[in-house]
Amino acid sequence: MTAGRAGRAAAIIPVRVGSQRLPRKALLRDSGKPLFLHTCDQAKQARNVDLVCVASDDDEVLEQAQQAGLRAVRTSARPRTGSERCAEALLQLDATVIVDLQGDWPEVQPRDLEALVDQLLAGEAVCNTLALPLHDAAALADPNVVKVVRGPRGKALYFSRAAIPFVQTGSFPRLRHIGVYGFERATLQRLPDLPSSGLAEAESLEQLRFLENDIPVLVLDAHGDPWGIETRSDYDAFLQRYRSQRP
Repeated sequence: MTAGRAGRAAAIIPVRVGSQRLPRKALLRDSGKPLFLHTCDQAKQARNVDLVCVASDDDEVLEQAQQAGLRAVRTSARPRTGSERCAEALLQLDATVIVDLQGDWPEVQPRDLEALVDQLLAGEAVCNTLALPLHDAAALADPNVVKVVRGPRGKALYFSRAAIPFVQTGSFPRLRHIGVYGFERATLQRLPDLPSSGLAEAESLEQLRFLENDIPVLVLDAHGDPWGIETRSDYDAFLQRYRSQRP
């Protein structure tokens, strides 16, 4: 554990291979290694993360994680969402705060993961996430790009695949959500049993269940330009960025 901190932080990368938009995307390896391991590499660089763990019910994913020297936790096929898979994996881990980093976000910056952990360890949040300004009209209209509206004190008011907020006059900052969440342990443990009003299912956004059940989600500013991998074109764009940064 890093000196001067109370608590233990774990980054859990939940991985499933049943993606509908891009089958078996977690295991795509045109870059030379599976996509989810790029995400793990980012988590390993976060200085205040004590443990990086891959949670999956897929044998190949678990084997690749172990070969990469990562903690691999087998979960059941029951979890409906990434955070529920993290909650199941948490039963096998000793951690005070948890970063749930979706395996298809390979470019989230380590310093942003550190900021999530710091806020949680300081007791300033029970759940937090990241967002970036959204200026591109095509991305604003794209349902694969999740948007978030943030209140004046940093709390998420709503997440949507639609272009929110609707701006009738003047201007208002638009934000796109980055697929990572931080949780205190007790909050993450609650998630599998949370009821839903149907918003989460209607939008296919698990984080709406958090808001529906009065779990405040603080939204921190991210850095860089990370994008989630939803389609083959997303993956090809990632490959191009990745190769351009290699020496």
